Amino acid sequence: MMKKIIVALVILVAVLGLGFATIGNTAKKNTTNNTTSPATQQIVTNTNNTTDNSTNTNITSAEAQKIASKYIAVSGAIAGTPTLTKQNNKLVYIVPVIDNGKNVGEIDIDAQTGENLGGAGGAP
Repeated sequence: MMKKIIVALVILVAVLGLGFATIGNTAKKNTTNNTTSPATQQIVTNTNNTTDNSTNTNITSAEAQKIASKYIAVSGAIAGTPTLTKQNNKLVYIVPVIDNGKNVGEIDIDAQTGENLGGAGGAP
């Protein structure tokens, strides 16, 4: 009798765990697609987490990454994968600065002009 109760509890716990795992994997998240052409890129708006799939930019994600890499002063640090966002009604690539596998800052690149708009982090 005791073995049947234990087996039933183990099965119940397994089913509940599987249910929670399934729910966690189906949660929707806003993502940014940086592999498209400059003509159409998906952006994430910082104010309300909505997306806009019909926004034009003059530079690509790869170009923004290359521009940002010119401004990295830390030896061995690299420019990570840019994220296209809207800041103050302006399209901006947020390019993470990666050092030893850690995000140590960011460089903001104007998606229309390629201008360095500043950023954050990077101090020793």
